[in-house]
Amino acid sequence: MLSSDVLDSLVALKGATAVDSDGSGDVTSDTPLDASAIAGLVGLQAGTTNLFGDNGIIQLGAVGQYAQANDDGSSSAFSGAVSQAPSLIGVSTVTPSNVGAPTADSTAEIALGSTTDPVSLDVTLGALAASAQETAAGDQSGQYTLADAGITVGGSVLSPVLASLNTPLQTLLGVASGLGVNVADPISSDGTVTLTLQDLLDAAGVTSINDLPPGTNLLTYVPAAVVTVVTNAVNGVLTTLQNAVSTIPVLGPTVLAPAIATAQAVINPILSGLTGTLEGPLGAAITALAQLAVNVQTHNSDGSFTETALRVGVGPNGSLASVDLANATVGPNAGPVAVPLINPSSAGIAGGVALLGGGAWFLAGLLRRRRLLATAA
Repeated sequence: MLSSDVLDSLVALKGATAVDSDGSGDVTSDTPLDASAIAGLVGLQAGTTNLFGDNGIIQLGAVGQYAQANDDGSSSAFSGAVSQAPSLIGVSTVTPSNVGAPTADSTAEIALGSTTDPVSLDVTLGALAASAQETAAGDQSGQYTLADAGITVGGSVLSPVLASLNTPLQTLLGVASGLGVNVADPISSDGTVTLTLQDLLDAAGVTSINDLPPGTNLLTYVPAAVVTVVTNAVNGVLTTLQNAVSTIPVLGPTVLAPAIATAQAVINPILSGLTGTLEGPLGAAITALAQLAVNVQTHNSDGSFTETALRVGVGPNGSLASVDLANATVGPNAGPVAVPLINPSSAGIAGGVALLGGGAWFLAGLLRRRRLLATAA
């Protein structure tokens, strides 16, 4: 388990920001983030665990970053998969060719916990992107996209439950195989369950990830999704075998049917009790380990607005580390009705990493060189 000494930090990828501080002309920031460089920025104290880089908790692909602040007080910003830029910022505003290189999708992988911990999570994410826009009238809004997600769940809370189901299933499947009916075991041999984004949306009761309220923690739906996936997989095998009984002369009714009944006597009570025995404990373990909040919208104290496609929290409520992926900020800009910019230097770092807290070191000089905050002369 990750210790607070290792992750006693607050980490943010500050995404795309452009600020027009005096309204004298358009300001554009167009410099992508090469995620491979993050490994050199985020070495953590107290040992071997890193947030980024080789063997790090987060593996992040290439991130395009583009922002423009206009002299009329309007602005737009984009961070993430370059291919998503037109749909989020607007075709007339930006095309993938002018948000810089690299042009690869900003996919990410997040790995937390181990099989000996109460829960382990191995998350793979498709293209992430966020955009923020501010009109000349000062209206601020954001959009985001997450192309896909897969979560493999393991750990000591889940594996014994799966083992208790697998024992009667293996016996039943052995009988069926001897009768020429071969059905795959639905329980993974490594004690894990893999969920799709659709599984999470089904658990949330929505048809699209964009239907989730801003700031929704995707991991909230993992326990219910695990229960549903396991229940459906096991019942699917039992139904298949029951349908096969009538296709096997003599031995179907006399051998396979009794074997199914014996297995069901063990399996059905386990399945019916999963909400209490698995869903609750698994939810508590996940809450203590991590959060994956999508569509995080923040109205900042300086008058700016930030859209974050995904916020990764480590520890309860992100107490050990908080990392924003695909981050876009607009405002405050000079213009007819825009909020005046009081402190340009506080408006953000585009393409850099800000590190706070005792668990990480802060390379201020390097960050200054990487600062993409654009202000009009």
